[in-house]
Amino acid sequence: MIIFYRIPNESPNMIKITMMLQETGLPYVEKIINDDEDMEAFAEISPNGTTPAIVDTDTGATLFESAAILLYLAEKSGELLPTDTRLRADVLKWLMFEASNVCPTMIELHHYLVNDFGQLPGAVLERYKQRIANYCSILNERLKESKYLVGEYSIADIILYPWTVTLEDLAEIEIADYPYLNNWAMRINERVKAIETTQAPSEQRDWCYKNNAFTFCTAQH
Repeated sequence: MIIFYRIPNESPNMIKITMMLQETGLPYVEKIINDDEDMEAFAEISPNGTTPAIVDTDTGATLFESAAILLYLAEKSGELLPTDTRLRADVLKWLMFEASNVCPTMIELHHYLVNDFGQLPGAVLERYKQRIANYCSILNERLKESKYLVGEYSIADIILYPWTVTLEDLAEIEIADYPYLNNWAMRINERVKAIETTQAPSEQRDWCYKNNAFTFCTAQH
């Protein structure tokens, strides 16, 4: 059994793990981290105090950092990670691209826009936004060549997709300006909704970014 430690609200890092667990069908329970007592105990699992994190009660493994979690769950389930050496290497490089570039930049931009609004010079904010635009260009070029980042759908797609929800609100980027990236995001969104429908057939939901937080919103059809 996977114990999935998370914060109450939706965020790209939470969404990644939810997507992976739903894709693989691995049994799991959620543990919400929301008070000082929880955080003290949680530090034994995630020393940096960050979510997401997981504990696998089958193996005793504990993991923090979403890239590490996705890789572990892919290996545990035998899904969404190629066995071919070259293709596996391609998945890993996009996984690290997100972990070392996209995720830190987006988190810093969110922090300065939401928590420290007005405390950072506009030129610095523009630098963050330009970096994100550059990442979008890189992904768009890659997706000219392939339906997904590495041939078949994989954890490389899962780790990068949730950030597309935030592009307009955080970085003032219209994803439609990157047509291959946009088509890829729409393709994954439909996949996510199809999996959710099998679990909750009465409702389809999209992830939205509103009032400086992530939430589920009813899909418009």
